[in-house]
Amino acid sequence: MRLAGKKALITGAGSGIGRGMALLFAQNGAVVGVNDINPTRIEETIALVEAEGGKAVGVPFDVTNFDAVNSGVNQAREALGGLDIFCANAGIAPSADFVDISPEAWDTMMKVHLYGVFNGCKAVLPGMLEQSWGRIIVTSSMSAVSGDKHLTHYSAAKAGQVGFIRALAREVADAGVTVNAIAPGLVQTNILGEVDSEVIERYLPPVGRIGQPKDQAYAALYLASDEAEFVTGHLLQVNGGSF
Repeated sequence: MRLAGKKALITGAGSGIGRGMALLFAQNGAVVGVNDINPTRIEETIALVEAEGGKAVGVPFDVTNFDAVNSGVNQAREALGGLDIFCANAGIAPSADFVDISPEAWDTMMKVHLYGVFNGCKAVLPGMLEQSWGRIIVTSSMSAVSGDKHLTHYSAAKAGQVGFIRALAREVADAGVTVNAIAPGLVQTNILGEVDSEVIERYLPPVGRIGQPKDQAYAALYLASDEAEFVTGHLLQVNGGSF
């Protein structure tokens, strides 16, 4: 049990990669706070965790709302009995030509991916610093380094996450807190349905299959574990050789 006794909060855990993380973390001994903006999806993930003998609690909030995130993190900390691991995983990926991206669409992308990470880290970090141990893991994207046609706003937001984790990692490295990110390629989730078919064709993995949520979850499990205590400020590419 690589996470025995640990308490983890995962945003966007009602489906896809976040759900995969919740299941794997629970299988490895963590008690999991399941966040999503959709309460029904939260209950579905909790049921899957409990069906395998794990423990999870629901923590619904909108990651773009600073006050709601603070309140949700406090709720999670009380329900879980502490907080050791934070996975900022919530995301969206609607494709659009750059000339068709409205200021509102740009703002929404930044709010979910950049403000969402900022809000979560602001809420969880003081407690981690106080206990001199913590793991922050951000779900970024291969698009952060490759850039993608029809995903200018998404690529920019994901690249911003990488700069953020590298800077924050340096700031808290001597306090027992690591800050890392994973960079999924194509993953079989609901979000893949939002991605332009041209992007999907361009990045079909050489390994011969599209990624599954568990592929990303195993990467997050490593970064959340004691084995990764000397890894921080790192972007771990998990894309089957696509980039």
